[in-house]
Amino acid sequence: MKRNHKTILSRLDDSLRWMDHALRWTGFPARVADDMSDNPSVDRNHRPSRWFPLFYIAVSCVLLILPLIWLLKVDHVSPGAIVGSMTAMVIGIMTGVSLIHTSGPLGKPSSQDDEREAALRRDSFLFCLVLLAGLNCLGQPILMTVSHWRDWQTAQSVVVAVSTLIVNATLLGTLPTLYASWNFRQLPKE
Repeated sequence: MKRNHKTILSRLDDSLRWMDHALRWTGFPARVADDMSDNPSVDRNHRPSRWFPLFYIAVSCVLLILPLIWLLKVDHVSPGAIVGSMTAMVIGIMTGVSLIHTSGPLGKPSSQDDEREAALRRDSFLFCLVLLAGLNCLGQPILMTVSHWRDWQTAQSVVVAVSTLIVNATLLGTLPTLYASWNFRQLPKE
């Protein structure tokens, strides 16, 4: 009976080889090699951003749903604190939205687009504007009806109105990038 005796170094080599195959399977080495290449055709600044805009959309939707479900007791809070917190939320979300837009596939100037990118830009902005128009046409009467039924005070109405503004601005800034990122097709390498 022959024993298959491997040394510690050969077992380590086998495990490192297995880890190397697993790492290549993820695609990260090819991505790193592409990032580190001197190829001028690689556009590193304007890549598809498919999941990160969803985070900002979710945060802004939570900021709208929270005052609708949980009536804020803003009678005891000073107006300066409300204005300051809303301003901080608007600045934080809009900074992230502008970073998403400038780093996404629509971030470069439209004068540099070819026909395919121009069509993608047009379609993504049309999709965004149609969706925003539909949401606002349905949402405005619903919010007016809810405010009348629940007998909201002025402060509650202002909080909901600012939250609605945040959602609209977030959707206007992230939906075109999200649409373009999901419909963006890379041309094959020559």
